[in-house]
Amino acid sequence: MRSPCTITVFVTDVSEEAVGVAIAAPPTDGEANAELLRYLSKVLQLKKSEVSLDKGSKSREKVIKVTAAVSQEEILKKLKTEASG
Repeated sequence: MRSPCTITVFVTDVSEEAVGVAIAAPPTDGEANAELLRYLSKVLQLKKSEVSLDKGSKSREKVIKVTAAVSQEEILKKLKTEASG
């Protein structure tokens, strides 16, 4: 079980169309966006420069761009593993 006091970012759900991520960082000055990108690069085991925000910088719904040579199946597998904790 995750404790909100110890983990500030975690995957909540994963589907073919979307990934839910809970972020404790405030949405001011791009802090939440930066935290999201740091977290996803860690989970996906990619360089930070290979994960970027494509759309939605000021929205709750975002489009993330992955420039690394990795398949969608690999990405989903890693995200599902992370979500299962």
